[in-house]
Amino acid sequence: MANTLRIKRRTSGATGAPDSLQNAELAFNEVDDTLYYGEGTNGAGGTATAPLAIAGPGAFATLTSAQTISGDKTFSGTIVVPTPSAGTHATTKNYVDALVAAVATSFQVASDTGSVTITTGTDTLTIAGGTGLSSTAAVSTDTITLHLDNTTVTAGSYGSASSIPNFTVDAQGRLTAAGTNAVLIDLGTNTNGNYVSSVAAGTGISVSNTGVEGGTFTVTNSGVVSVAGTANQVSVSAANGNVTFSLPDDVTIPNNLTVTGDLLVQGNTTTLNTSTLAVEDKNIVIANGSTTDAAADGAGITIKGATDKTLNWVDATDSWTSSENFDLAAGKNFSINATAVLSSTTLGSGVVNSSLTSLGTVTSGTWNAGTIAISYGGTGATSASQARINLGLAIGSDVQGYDGELTALAGLTSAADKLPYFTGLNTAALTTLTSFGRSLIDDVDASTARATLGLGTIATQSASSVSITGGSITNLTTLDGITIDGGVF
Repeated sequence: MANTLRIKRRTSGATGAPDSLQNAELAFNEVDDTLYYGEGTNGAGGTATAPLAIAGPGAFATLTSAQTISGDKTFSGTIVVPTPSAGTHATTKNYVDALVAAVATSFQVASDTGSVTITTGTDTLTIAGGTGLSSTAAVSTDTITLHLDNTTVTAGSYGSASSIPNFTVDAQGRLTAAGTNAVLIDLGTNTNGNYVSSVAAGTGISVSNTGVEGGTFTVTNSGVVSVAGTANQVSVSAANGNVTFSLPDDVTIPNNLTVTGDLLVQGNTTTLNTSTLAVEDKNIVIANGSTTDAAADGAGITIKGATDKTLNWVDATDSWTSSENFDLAAGKNFSINATAVLSSTTLGSGVVNSSLTSLGTVTSGTWNAGTIAISYGGTGATSASQARINLGLAIGSDVQGYDGELTALAGLTSAADKLPYFTGLNTAALTTLTSFGRSLIDDVDASTARATLGLGTIATQSASSVSITGGSITNLTTLDGITIDGGVF
């Protein structure tokens, strides 16, 4: 049977090259009649860098059939133009040439005061007088230059801070005359409305810049115009030009006040609004005048805040009573009758009795009592072995003795899809056991394992007698009676 070689192909669908083409692989697209070649390789399985169109009427010009060719093309040699006939480009060229030959070589263009004559082919431009235009022609460069004629107006700038420009313009918008007019303004004669020529100063008043046109007047009050008192200190009343000073009912003294005699305050409340109160007396008497403890009940100190903080004498308990904690400085103790009973870390040595029902963490000391029963958190034993027996942890009967291999396995952290294995004496590690690996392990025989691995009948065929149906073969150099089909794309 003869060998058959078929390249990759496409008979319908989209135009263009295949999305993937191997290096040196061919593919033909019958939709746009183009043959493609896999040029270059990007290193990924030999996939070509870019398919290259190498043949076919879809990519190259044909000799006879009608085609549309886009893009710029450069031809060398002589281009032969056929005899003009109806509908050809040559016919269009002849038509255009005939129209150009019929154009007159001289024509006139109307201007504002005359006409302009233009003659083609001789580089000549004739301009009638009075138009304000003139021309020169350079035959060697086919250039005609137009010029504006000078007017009688002198070139320069017109107008200044003291003058304004004056112009004369003709009907074509050209300047025919230019000059200036002086700017003169006489206050009081050539202006409307009121104006001030000067300002005079009165008593206690001074005025500057009074005689300068356009200047700024500055008026300064150099005298006393009013007398005002200070609230809660001095009151001032002015009537008919008389000024009366007096103290108000409430007096505020913003500075120091020194009283050399006794200060007697008569009232229900005395408020000291000060940050520091300094008293030279060594003793402050509270509840002065009380003759019994009951009369002094509640006397003490109150500190204002979010809530009142108090230190008061309470007659019912015969005690000083504080609403807040006492915090002694470091190194200070609570003492009774000059004997320290409590510091921040130690009970006084004189404290020998206690009614404690619970303790915190005991970090030091010696236990001199009997064993602690299991029910109270102890072991009920005086040795480690007996303690393990009492707790049901006897080695060899209740718990496993030490074993290096068990320790190695216990040191592993279990996780999903992990299988432990030994890496040496008393050492172990974990390896991943995939779902596919588990499916292969549970196969009962080789046939089942080959099915799990996806191996067909070719896996059991002899190398000298192999039967292949479908699929593909790479790097095959000898063919005998074999049909190779590149498939479609």
